[in-house]
Amino acid sequence: MKFLWQSYEREKTWKGAISDFEGLNSVPIMTIHKSKGLEFHTVVFMGLEDSAFWSFKTQAKEDTCAFFVAFSRAEKKIIFTFSQKRVTNPDWNPQTQNRTAIGALYQLLEQAGIKPEPFAG
Repeated sequence: MKFLWQSYEREKTWKGAISDFEGLNSVPIMTIHKSKGLEFHTVVFMGLEDSAFWSFKTQAKEDTCAFFVAFSRAEKKIIFTFSQKRVTNPDWNPQTQNRTAIGALYQLLEQAGIKPEPFAG
């Protein structure tokens, strides 16, 4: 109820508060595991980096399966992101990111004809 009341105070109407509560005009963000069984027109896979798959060296098969769960959620389009530097903790400086440990995932994408498109934004 607290969230609904805060939405009402922000939106100034109950209709706006209920729309906010229902998540209309919002983008769902979820983990790979929570997305299992769901499909979306477009999926954005944030951070295809070694640090996101920190256990790949010891459980490559399981992590590859998780990767395909995420990949197969997209009906039409999937976007993968990679950041050369990422703040992984608010108290730390940006950490250099790599994709060497999960290179096998990038090789699978390349074999499928998917080519990276650099973005500097």
